[in-house]
Amino acid sequence: MKLATYLFAFLLGTAPAHAATDSLTLPDIGDSSATALTPADEERIGREMMRSITLSGMLLTDPEVEEYVQQLGFRLVSAGNQSAAGFRFFVVSAPSINAFAMPGGYVGIHSGLITASRTESELAGVMAHEIAHVTQHHLARSYERASQMNMPLTAAVIAAILLGAGNPQLGEAALAATMAGGSQMQLDFTRSNEREADRVGIQMLASGGFDPQGMPGFFERLQQEYRYASTGLPEFLSTHPVTLERIADARNRADQYPPSPGSDSLGYRLIQAKLRVLETRNPAALTGQYRADLEGEDGVVERYGYALALMRQHDYPQARVLLSALHRKDPQRIAYMLALGQLEAADNRPAAAERLYRDGLHAYPGNSLLTLALAEHLLRQGEHAQAAPLLRDFTRNRSVPPRAYELLAEAETRSGRQGVAYIALADYYRSLGETQTAIEQLNMARRTGGLDFYYQSLLEAKLTQLLDETAPLRQR
Repeated sequence: MKLATYLFAFLLGTAPAHAATDSLTLPDIGDSSATALTPADEERIGREMMRSITLSGMLLTDPEVEEYVQQLGFRLVSAGNQSAAGFRFFVVSAPSINAFAMPGGYVGIHSGLITASRTESELAGVMAHEIAHVTQHHLARSYERASQMNMPLTAAVIAAILLGAGNPQLGEAALAATMAGGSQMQLDFTRSNEREADRVGIQMLASGGFDPQGMPGFFERLQQEYRYASTGLPEFLSTHPVTLERIADARNRADQYPPSPGSDSLGYRLIQAKLRVLETRNPAALTGQYRADLEGEDGVVERYGYALALMRQHDYPQARVLLSALHRKDPQRIAYMLALGQLEAADNRPAAAERLYRDGLHAYPGNSLLTLALAEHLLRQGEHAQAAPLLRDFTRNRSVPPRAYELLAEAETRSGRQGVAYIALADYYRSLGETQTAIEQLNMARRTGGLDFYYQSLLEAKLTQLLDETAPLRQR
């Protein structure tokens, strides 16, 4: 548990999310006359914290999981009449039940929360709560509140971070002591934030077509399941203290909206199944569990999970039987196309895999998941001449996952276009918050030369933009 996350957990009045950090440039909080976080401050700090999480290796990068969480988050943001452009949703590979918001619109969800949720409305309820922390500016407001408490408190926070630069354990101990000293002063303000996040989040649920009872229902279930536990509490109960009063208040707010069935999407259930397979440390046991489940309930989710578990066990023939049957009954389901394509590639049938991906793109032109799957497949087969134009078209004038830029850089390098590859790598590192590394890649593209007018102009425009973004840091 690292220092930057301790700091913002304290400012918000919650315990920290798990995130590693190398360095973090924070605004000066020693002067109470300049305590407000500007949007630029929030974006810069959030980007640095996101970079730290990425470097920690805890970021779950499965494209299907990423896209599902992003789309669910954007649906909730839109329901709250906010712009989705200011948010990024991501999944941390951790079995704990937790979620957290960071400055700059970054919202993290632990994989354990997704698998532990019983309904999509429960998951959406937790995400809506975190989105509300962002839209209601709780991080910035709590930061200002903490800064106004007293000078020793804020100075101690900075001191703890500085101590941690050379000795993480010492720094964390110092900051923990600081947090304990200021915790009572933060308590009322924290409760107010949590109530407001509940209220705004429930409104998002109802407007987004989810069951507004999903949020209080999830709170109540956790509180009941762990009410006698002294250890092993879910992180969510530590980071978001749930009292009977809070549950009742959330339940009363949810009752104000018309009843909603809030039925689960099949996509939600399939993502849960995939996460269980991805995260298990015992594939054989999980395969046996799915086999037993199919004896009692022969549903599509159970068959899909069983097929993925069989693939992890390299039992491709049996997995093919299951996935082919699912695909025949629901030929437009992208999850089945992707799983079958991965199976065929793993079973040394590259032509069959490519055909599945291309058929999928014919049905869904420009689909992100299918495009990336096909591009990766082509590169594995040495077909960089086909992968490069596919990825160039895909990454042009649209928001794409960082992986797309990484694949484009690989395709351009193999095609002998190293300067263009450096530009793609700059986009990749920028999307990860590695702004300085992105600038270095653009400078390398400059030195490499050989760029035509279009790419030279593109390079200069990107470099100017990045230098403008980092100018405040260089002036410090």
